[in-house]
Amino acid sequence: MKQDELIKNDPKAKEISLGLAIVPMLIMTTLVSVMHLWLEVDLKFVLLLSTIGVGVTAYFLNYKLKSLFDDFADNIRKAFPVILILISIGGIVGSWMYSGTVPYLIYLGLQAIDSSFVLVTAFIVTALVSVFTGTSYGSAATSGVAFMGIGYSFGIPLEMVAGAVISGAVLGDKVSPVSDTTNISALASEITVYEHIRGMLPNVLLSAIVAISGFLILGMTITPLEGINPEVNKILSQLESIYSFNLFLLLPALVVLVGGFKGYNPVLVMIASSLTALMVGMISHGFPIVDGATSMISGFSTDMLDGTVSYSKTLVTLLNRGGFDGMMAGAVQYTVLAIGFGSFMQTIGAFDRIMKSLLKKVKSTYGFIVTTFFAGAILNGVSGSGSFSILTIGQLFSKSFTERKIPRTVLSRSMENSMTLLESLLPWHVTGVYMTYTLGISTLDYAPFALFNISGILLFFALTKLDISRKKY
Repeated sequence: MKQDELIKNDPKAKEISLGLAIVPMLIMTTLVSVMHLWLEVDLKFVLLLSTIGVGVTAYFLNYKLKSLFDDFADNIRKAFPVILILISIGGIVGSWMYSGTVPYLIYLGLQAIDSSFVLVTAFIVTALVSVFTGTSYGSAATSGVAFMGIGYSFGIPLEMVAGAVISGAVLGDKVSPVSDTTNISALASEITVYEHIRGMLPNVLLSAIVAISGFLILGMTITPLEGINPEVNKILSQLESIYSFNLFLLLPALVVLVGGFKGYNPVLVMIASSLTALMVGMISHGFPIVDGATSMISGFSTDMLDGTVSYSKTLVTLLNRGGFDGMMAGAVQYTVLAIGFGSFMQTIGAFDRIMKSLLKKVKSTYGFIVTTFFAGAILNGVSGSGSFSILTIGQLFSKSFTERKIPRTVLSRSMENSMTLLESLLPWHVTGVYMTYTLGISTLDYAPFALFNISGILLFFALTKLDISRKKY
């Protein structure tokens, strides 16, 4: 609902001032810094308090609760496809553990990859998976988890491995024609998907070169264990006793890659892959179907296996994951709470007020483009929804881009970069939380090693300045 429509529906509502518009964002930043990062209070509780704070602000501005919750319901409806994807990822992780797909990838990786090249291989492979599937979440949860196991086996610092995985996942998400963010950025900018991708390529390619170089250097400078972690020999032996390793186990991954390449609905593709994984687990290992169903719903667990065998604690940690329930209790809850905060801020006109104020003070072309980036970054950071951020920024800035005769591809890549490159580096963002939950490494620990993300942000500013100096716009 637009601001003028809200005021019409709520005739007593007051227009929000710039100072009051900023207050909820400052409160949220303070709560995250003090309660979550320092006192380690659950982020969901922090998001709830922040949303309540915006609700109190709305009350003093004379907005009706109905307006707030009507907009909230509308934004949840718009985000529902993303929520379904998150839930489906939980199913695919659990089923791939049941089928042995992820353990097999770890097994192959340990035999084929030199320890010096684990980081760069993790980056490239995860990027390819992300390109085909169109989801950074899915690629991190599948190939990413596998590389975390490989990294552990060689004694490589896991924060480095997580940084490489996230870098690859983000790269693929930025240029995949089946990625939701890629399509939404193109839609909000009123250009084609391929125009959007071409506009991002210089930044993506240079950032990829920087990331590959960085991961190669890190791989050669770190001191891994001599050979394989001694504990891993026991883990490999236990994996061989659990699973019958063969190429058939890669069939669920093939379903995802082919489905992503063909552009099929990602939810349907992941469900198809999960069901394929259940078939593979039954045929290859003789696992009961009831355990397969449980793996999809609640996550895979070594408790399903031979109760007389005492499995390594590390192996249990590696295998016991996934399931719809885990995603519902984790990432989905964060998403709903983040949307609540962003939706309430939108309803009271806080975002509109801040953006319009920024635009009035920006005169230069470079300053305007940089403002677009930071506006998207701030909106994404406080709302926790990339799709919402892109669509909102597109509505607020598109007219000004036309008036200033700046190509719409610049708008689309500014929005895309402010979302995909940044959100996985924010500890309170849904994506940052998801990556921490999936990979087992805190956001602040892996962030310095997300080389593609960091270089991409820096290169965005540098390349924009270069384009302006060459009078491209």
